[in-house]
Amino acid sequence: MLLLMSAGAASAAGTGSAAQPDPNAAPSSRPAAGPEVKSVAAAGSRPVSGKNPTAAPSKRKDAAGFQRVISQKVQLKNTVTDADGDKSTLTFEVWTADAAGKPKTKVKLNDTEYGVIVSPYVASGSTVTVDVPAGRLSMNTNYVFHTSAFDGSLYETSWSPWAPFRVELPVDLTLPTPDYTAPDPSSFDVPPTGFQTKPLGGSASLAGESAKAVEQCSAVDDDGRQVCFGTPVPKDKAPKKVAKAAAAAAEDVPWCNTDFPSILATRHDECDVRVVPVVIRTDGVPDAIAYFTFLRLLELDGQNSFTEHLTIEPAQQIPLDFAEIDLKIAEHLCQGSCKPVETGADAWTEKTWWTPGDMHSTSLTTPYLWDASVSGQKYLYKPDVKIDADILPSDGKIRPFMTGYQWSKGYDASTADLDQIRCDTTSAGPGTGCVFVNSAPTYAFNAKSFPQAAGHAWMIQTYTPNHPGSLSARKPLYYMGDESQNSRSRNRICPTGWAKDNGDASALVDAADALNCDEFSFASSYNSGGMSAAEGGLNPALLPGGTTPTGDACIGTYAKKLGSAVHLFSLNGTDPTFKEVCGRSAISGMHNQESMGNHFATFMRDMRIMDKDAYWLDTRMTPGSTCLYGSATPAICKLTAQ
Repeated sequence: MLLLMSAGAASAAGTGSAAQPDPNAAPSSRPAAGPEVKSVAAAGSRPVSGKNPTAAPSKRKDAAGFQRVISQKVQLKNTVTDADGDKSTLTFEVWTADAAGKPKTKVKLNDTEYGVIVSPYVASGSTVTVDVPAGRLSMNTNYVFHTSAFDGSLYETSWSPWAPFRVELPVDLTLPTPDYTAPDPSSFDVPPTGFQTKPLGGSASLAGESAKAVEQCSAVDDDGRQVCFGTPVPKDKAPKKVAKAAAAAAEDVPWCNTDFPSILATRHDECDVRVVPVVIRTDGVPDAIAYFTFLRLLELDGQNSFTEHLTIEPAQQIPLDFAEIDLKIAEHLCQGSCKPVETGADAWTEKTWWTPGDMHSTSLTTPYLWDASVSGQKYLYKPDVKIDADILPSDGKIRPFMTGYQWSKGYDASTADLDQIRCDTTSAGPGTGCVFVNSAPTYAFNAKSFPQAAGHAWMIQTYTPNHPGSLSARKPLYYMGDESQNSRSRNRICPTGWAKDNGDASALVDAADALNCDEFSFASSYNSGGMSAAEGGLNPALLPGGTTPTGDACIGTYAKKLGSAVHLFSLNGTDPTFKEVCGRSAISGMHNQESMGNHFATFMRDMRIMDKDAYWLDTRMTPGSTCLYGSATPAICKLTAQ
């Protein structure tokens, strides 16, 4: 095993001497494997090194031809043959090199006279592999090595070709310079998503049988005619609207408008925009179709109340097949103590009927109240609205078709519970309040101020298979509120003294700072590597054959200043497989604690997070195009904080 020297070392131990040998002189001029036997020189055949020596494990060659050895366990390899069939040794000699691969200074691989590695005797045709001893090579340094063969009597007359290689750690993240004046990102300044992400184990669905959109029709009359509200039209199938200003549902939610059909939500706002066809049929065959855009915005804007904004407008001009389409509210619905406050017909902003060519928009605001008088309670609500419709065709038939449209019958199955509201009178947030429980909020690191913690989370989120907290990978974190389990998980991943034993003081901010063990996923999550499956953990960190989670099964890193920047490096003596489920890193305690602390507590209160609630983590770190290996391992990148 090669334990690489401390980051930033100028040269490896034992390199160089006052008088450097000629790197290309005959191997017999420095006979590390033993003296030649002159008596057999004329009769015997000399052994020969292979022409393609390699360093391993190597990811690939760089543009200059250097093999990139991405490990702290460097091995050197070459083949050896002997025409007489004799067993032979290989002598491995390493030199530092310039950018072109020209040898500069001989490296002492051990404390013997010649400082080379001599292999045991092997059969002709064998591949010889030797391990470079710990502490003899430095990372981020160019090297070359070559070999010479010896069969116990004779050396080959020249060395093998040079093999250039460069030692790099599997993890080397260059972190940005901290800006301790940068403000904490707000959890309210997060774009809405259309992903329904339920708490761990799910929550009781109130959608019932309406989890899939259904057509809503009137009865068939004596002439075989009926009118139907069809299922919402997919966004790519929706009719192209004529140019007009989009109708904003509420001034403080600008992303909720009728520009396109979609369902989007944050923790406190849910916007459902649908394009719904109104179809007149005779004997099942469509006679006329008009398209309406329905927009419903729910705002959780009170401690014992919330508000619905309903906007209706034609998606296209009303066709001449219709004489008039008249829409009005039939009723609003809710569950338990949740009560809608119905308003009169005059509360609409514009008229609620349309004639051919008409494109006006009209809106109605309806408050809902819920009983917040009993402390320590939580409730699930799913507000609903029914719309009555009178449809008058233009074919001379006087009596209008009468039907209705109920909002809950027009859901897409994947978002049927996105408008499910959880209201509570617990201590989850300030006072009482409500959230859209199936819309996971996003916690954003202050990466500009605390890049050590943010960089570590970014690496684990990006390079491990479970991608904890990643919105793009749809891998939420789940909050775990049991303090005793939190402590058990933390102590398993970060036992006392681990950070001090494995960290580097150059990562500290000032004299008051101390090294901390930063674990990710967080100990206060069901994703923690320290939480066993029996305890409800989703990703227990287990060594092969182990049953108790341990930080030894996580990717280990530490922060160290190298030049003007702090880096996150692989822990000395370890090579991650990048199949681990967790990470632990010895970093600045100030970065570790301040990256969470009051900022996370504020997030918890504002988003009314409860046990098993899902949330996303935005590390606010980006590598741009700086990673040497793209999205594949290893992780060697220069990060930028957002």
